[in-house]
Amino acid sequence: MKIRKTLLAAAFSVAASVPMAASAITVDGIDFETGAIFESLNLFEGQQCPTPAGGCVAGSAVTAVGQKLMGVGYVTAITNSGGTNIWSTGDNGRELLVYFYDYLAEVIAPITFGAVTIGQGISFSGGKVDIYSAPDNTFDGSSVTAAINSVTSGNLWLSLVGSPIGGQANGNDITLLALATGGPNALTTGSVSGDGLLDVTGGPAAVYFDTNTFGCADNTAPGCPNDADKKFVSSGSLTVSPTNGWAFSGTGTVRNFAQSVPEPTSLALLGAGLLGAGFSARRRRQAKAA
Repeated sequence: MKIRKTLLAAAFSVAASVPMAASAITVDGIDFETGAIFESLNLFEGQQCPTPAGGCVAGSAVTAVGQKLMGVGYVTAITNSGGTNIWSTGDNGRELLVYFYDYLAEVIAPITFGAVTIGQGISFSGGKVDIYSAPDNTFDGSSVTAAINSVTSGNLWLSLVGSPIGGQANGNDITLLALATGGPNALTTGSVSGDGLLDVTGGPAAVYFDTNTFGCADNTAPGCPNDADKKFVSSGSLTVSPTNGWAFSGTGTVRNFAQSVPEPTSLALLGAGLLGAGFSARRRRQAKAA
């Protein structure tokens, strides 16, 4: 027990003597800081079609249960909690692109005010998000196919999956809630807002953003596989004649918390300190035994 206490005390002593990593971080040309940060995006969304597509039109509005939502976007700026700009698209010759897909419409329900239908609410489950770092001016929004191909041509930067926001439908956790207002035809011509949570799963930037900041909003078994790391909100509008093939266009904001990661030299110092502490404890024990 004494040896374990000595090792623990030594570990804390060595860790305290290791300098903290710098707050500025760059991953594949994308700058951000430790602490609370916000990402601003331009977004384009629509229906994800199965293969074969049948009568489905990729990028059209999601209007029925069982349809899937997908979309693309690009980050225009990353700011800290004080509103100071850290990175803007084009900085370091890079842009940060987003592709999300596999959000399944579980429930579509009318929003009423008295006897009047003022909109529709859609509850989605699942969802995957891949974020890519690419050379500036890579994004091609001329069509749905061109947009997806241009986004996914970059270097994978961060991968995420939808995280429960509370509530279930058809036995699946709800990960995204969309509200379309504008009357009975809100799903095709309304104003839309979205709200969801995301959990980091991989990518070179994952070590900085896998912070579990937003916890788990699911209190039903088996609960969240992991706590949420990012929270996002979006707003925009739907149109019958979509621009460049996408039914929805709008903006979004992602809230997250970035953490520092010890440098390899710092980890080496910590390891050396623990080895030294263990050796000293062993010598003291042998001396007492003698």
